[in-house]
Amino acid sequence: MKQVDESIDKSPLSGKSAKEIIEHFKSYNFVDDHGHRLDMCLDFTDLVEMAANVSE
Repeated sequence: MKQVDESIDKSPLSGKSAKEIIEHFKSYNFVDDHGHRLDMCLDFTDLVEMAANVSE
């Protein structure tokens, strides 16, 4: 039996693919001190890939 946390279950990211999660964060227009977009950060994209794969 898998335990489901209600707050996570209601997240707009719940059940989304890595690509959909990255698109969601791109809409916030986050940039670092050098003006690089968050979706261009390898650490971020790796983290999203890992998170998306855990939920599958």
